[in-house]
Amino acid sequence: MTKQQPTNPSIANKKNWFEVNPKKTITFIIIVGFLIIDFSLAAALKIVGAFEPSYVTSKVREAYYRRADPVYHHGLKKNISRYTAEWGKQDYRIDTNSLGFKDSSNRLVPLKQKNKRIVFIGDSFTEGMGVPFDKTFTGLLKQHFKPYNVDVLNAAVSSYSPIIYYRKIKYLIETVGLEFNAVVVLIDLSDAEDEALGYRFDKNENVVSQGSAANLGAAESEPLATPNSNRPAMSVKEFFTQYTYFLGRLRNLSAYLKTKTRSWERGLKQRRAMWTLDKTLYDEFGKKGLDTGAKHMLQLKQLLDKKQISLTVAVYPWPDQIYNNDFESKQVNFWYNWSRANKVEFINLFNAFVPTTTAEAVIRKYYINGDVHWNAAGHQRVYQALKTRIQP
Repeated sequence: MTKQQPTNPSIANKKNWFEVNPKKTITFIIIVGFLIIDFSLAAALKIVGAFEPSYVTSKVREAYYRRADPVYHHGLKKNISRYTAEWGKQDYRIDTNSLGFKDSSNRLVPLKQKNKRIVFIGDSFTEGMGVPFDKTFTGLLKQHFKPYNVDVLNAAVSSYSPIIYYRKIKYLIETVGLEFNAVVVLIDLSDAEDEALGYRFDKNENVVSQGSAANLGAAESEPLATPNSNRPAMSVKEFFTQYTYFLGRLRNLSAYLKTKTRSWERGLKQRRAMWTLDKTLYDEFGKKGLDTGAKHMLQLKQLLDKKQISLTVAVYPWPDQIYNNDFESKQVNFWYNWSRANKVEFINLFNAFVPTTTAEAVIRKYYINGDVHWNAAGHQRVYQALKTRIQP
């Protein structure tokens, strides 16, 4: 009979990590099991073509409906229908018409006009970032003028400025052959930096970027993203939105709640607007931007005069001007004097945002939370101020 070897008590009593930490072990098993189920579900849905990422970055979304343009630098693609765009972590609907203008639907716009027609042009405020067309001031004006047989077109796109206002309108008249009676230009505070540092004409009078253009758009979108752009390495957050089902949606909910609770003060101290209050910024680009913008606006005025098309200029504040009580702004005074000297109708929309209680209350009410752009209430406010002033 074989003699049994004595058992080593130190070996017999030694336990592994899982045995020593039973609660952590159970938690680990649950987490791993959940991840396996989540990744597997996403993979299975992809196989049957039923998987949609919980979140697609704004750059990828914008690449779908924005485009570069060889004549006026950038614009929107034509005939986009019911696309879900995003601004500030909130979704909104985008439609563009046959001209590549933001519209209520992907309708065909005849080049020849039977009735009167007004073209609005500006940057991201006039495009209506974060707001569906029907709730923007141009969409509301379109409905307002409809009984009078007057059509409203919105040629605005994010990061436009006077050099593009002029070149795009010229292109629409001379190349496209679009007929219209009036142009309303909403000149943005950020236009000063774009004019001074962002754009120039090439030898063929087409708009191209100049040296500092890559630094523009701090408070606006990036309009030149294309599907073939070199994209950075995928982040952890993006990885989970692309390859999981439940975790991706949890990430989406977290981002939504973070946006809803962010401070309204995030819309303040914006470089592209602060030049009216900060002498250093005014000297850096504000003065040059105003002078250059005025030159391009004069070219637009002369073009429209030849075609007997009326011109109206409007200006409006960012949260910084409201918060700092800058209603007698350099922006207002400059464009008022320019309009008066050139016999152009001028509309001061700064007055529509003068606080009756506090500046904070006005900013909270009319601007996207933590952003510089108008929300639906802000567009309604602008609509109310414009509808009695615009004459087709």
